[in-house]
Amino acid sequence: LSACASAPRTTTSAAPVVRPAGVAEIEEVLRSAGGREAARLAAVERALGPPDLTRRDGAGAALTYRLETCALLLLFSGGNDLRLAEVNAGPRHVGAARPSVEQCAIEASARRAPNP
Repeated sequence: LSACASAPRTTTSAAPVVRPAGVAEIEEVLRSAGGREAARLAAVERALGPPDLTRRDGAGAALTYRLETCALLLLFSGGNDLRLAEVNAGPRHVGAARPSVEQCAIEASARRAPNP
């Protein structure tokens, strides 16, 4: 046992997570949902790009973004001044784990990044 106690300890640090440019802006927009200063529809589309599906119904709207592993459903309310009311992140494939909103923001940012 003394040999174990005297063995040098090595620590490993996790590699830093590389976040694509624009993720912070997307997360800020998504976090605003339901708040007094919730993002307007145009601001959401500027941050995330054009949605894959848009539905307008009465005084609201729904935008759907189909990302790599994430489906992001954004609900808007407010009539003529549509503001982000709710954010829902779900898996794109049956049986897959539910992604976090942060994961969806990373995927949305990567989709917007120009291809080299």
